[in-house]
Amino acid sequence: MKKDRRTLAGAYATTSLGVSSVSLLAPVLPELAARYGVEAESMAVFQMAVMLPGIVTALLMGRLGARGHLRGALAVSLLVFGVAGASLALVESFPAAALLRVVQGAGGGGLVAASFMLIGTVAEPRRLRAVGHNAAIVSTMMVLQPLLGAGLGALSAAAPFGFYGLAIVAAVLVPRTVPAAARVASPVRVGRSGPPREVRAALVMTVVLNVLVFGWLLLLTPLILDDAGVDLGWRGWALAAQSAIATVATFATARWRNRRRFDALLVGGWAAAASLLAVAAAGPAALTAVVLVLAGVFYGVLNPTLVARISPVDGGRWLGWWQSAARLGQVLGPLLAGALYGALTPGPVLLVGAVAAGAALLAVRRPRPPDGGVALEHRTL
Repeated sequence: MKKDRRTLAGAYATTSLGVSSVSLLAPVLPELAARYGVEAESMAVFQMAVMLPGIVTALLMGRLGARGHLRGALAVSLLVFGVAGASLALVESFPAAALLRVVQGAGGGGLVAASFMLIGTVAEPRRLRAVGHNAAIVSTMMVLQPLLGAGLGALSAAAPFGFYGLAIVAAVLVPRTVPAAARVASPVRVGRSGPPREVRAALVMTVVLNVLVFGWLLLLTPLILDDAGVDLGWRGWALAAQSAIATVATFATARWRNRRRFDALLVGGWAAAASLLAVAAAGPAALTAVVLVLAGVFYGVLNPTLVARISPVDGGRWLGWWQSAARLGQVLGPLLAGALYGALTPGPVLLVGAVAAGAALLAVRRPRPPDGGVALEHRTL
């Protein structure tokens, strides 16, 4: 019991650091642009640079963790993430800063996947509850870290980079929370080279979910509010409320996840996403703003459900794939939403998001029992 608490503390700390690469710095991007002597639009490269490596390094983390190397992989990842991130405080050249962000992203790309692997070493029923709690931390950090970044940014544009020094400390402490039994994470011997059908469906939904959240919610919400004349302070609070609603939804649906009602949650979450985005597309500006804030609910329902569905399968070997799929969606979302927003009016762009959410319902299928008649989502570590 005590070891489980230690392990979960390490997992939650890893998640808190792993989701800080973008949201922490978002409020100070204009000040950082001035520091580097570039146009504000160039900061999109700065933010994307930290996201891209995770598409690959998340897969690597999953592979190393599944082979029993979670402790070493976690230590190296945290150290690289922390050293590169903290070093940004010393740099005033934009090319050097972008390069450090790539290095930081290589270290941070698999941290959230590693945290769920840590949770995978904890016995049921605590494990399934912890999956929900860890997903809630993701949403909570999306509320708290922009506020922290803004507070530190009031001291100087470089001050938020000091937060990443915590990852250097974590590189020493967190790997000690990985139990020796984590070598159970060595992959279950299965006769397939790729993920099973149910995992593939969950990975597709993960990409679509992150495209919608990072493109249609996090990017379009402040742009649409700005067009409506909403000032910076209220736009910040709107984004915070969006993430807070997602956190509440995660906790509110915990009982259903604990009962493994995954299909019902996925159908409900995607239906909510499609309905809310369709209403936002058709409504007047004031209603659109309110509905986009409320739309955070679908992320709170879907994200922990997808993780809970994937994490037990084949000893957690697909968690790296899950985070890689999430990173792919996080990169594509702003690119797609931004391109559409530049070419169309807000209504049609929001309608495209509603159609994408509706299409994701097609990927929700009842899992077929594998050989032996045991439902796939019940195959635990």
